[in-house]
Amino acid sequence: MIKLDAYDKKILKELLDNCRESLGVISKRVKLSRENVDYRIKRMIGAGLIRSFNTIINEEKLRLSRYGIFLELINLNEINEKKVLEHLKESKYVSWASINAGKWSLVFDVLIKNKEEFDNFMKKFLSKFHNLIGDYAILNVEQINYYPEKMLNLSVRNRTIKTIDRINLDEIDSRILSILNDDAWSNYVKIAEKVGLTANAINNRVKNLERKNVIGGYTISLDWKKLGFELYGLQLKIIKFDEETLEKLIPYLSGHNNVIVYYKYFGGSWDYDIGIVVKNSEELRKFINNFREVFSDFIKISDVSIILSEETDYKLPRGIFE
Repeated sequence: MIKLDAYDKKILKELLDNCRESLGVISKRVKLSRENVDYRIKRMIGAGLIRSFNTIINEEKLRLSRYGIFLELINLNEINEKKVLEHLKESKYVSWASINAGKWSLVFDVLIKNKEEFDNFMKKFLSKFHNLIGDYAILNVEQINYYPEKMLNLSVRNRTIKTIDRINLDEIDSRILSILNDDAWSNYVKIAEKVGLTANAINNRVKNLERKNVIGGYTISLDWKKLGFELYGLQLKIIKFDEETLEKLIPYLSGHNNVIVYYKYFGGSWDYDIGIVVKNSEELRKFINNFREVFSDFIKISDVSIILSEETDYKLPRGIFE
């Protein structure tokens, strides 16, 4: 665990809202010197609390489809698990992966441009590791909402990106997005050197991508373990459709202090997957009991698993930019 004081939390709030904000602006807002802010950020990076600096990219604008894949692994040992993880990390389609304890041993997301590419990817993956996979589920992701601020007891920021029309990127915009996707902290001078334009030209192109809602913002990923949390995944299945009750679900999830992420699926074995952070099993039990009191007649908790580790951060895979 890492201990945070009030200034650390203020700095983290600024980075969660916009991690590309200058140190000078952040220092004025939190009322610390620029050098102190810089030191604190580097300390939190070194301690592993800040995992990465992320660009929020509008997947729908880029005509991307996201799938969630849940695997039950068998014949498992450390070597076999490492082989699967290395394959996923090297894949140009995998955007996020976690190791779990429960029915599903491994969960990962695939972001891809068309169904044929996805079918080919899964066919090759299942063929390569067929002797290690007992069961699996593939779900089409309709929506994701992420609330990392809750880990710091901060108010939730609306990160909804409006999509009016889709867009085709030219080669330079695609390269700029790829660099910002790898590290949202990259400055315009370094991007310009890689792309072959001036820093001012890069600035203009980035501002244009922001205006067109291709880029929805900039934030950071936090390691929940460094804050003393455990992370659990709960799969939810709608068993009785009631519009009035279901309209309460999203406000419940977005408003509950323990829920830091939820996936909404279309046409799968279950309808929602929610990630909740708790300090201990008693907090988990309290959450489940409260959820059942409100929704048990309409929504079933299909399964519960503990996320042991996140193996990748929430970034677009490199295949999107090829």
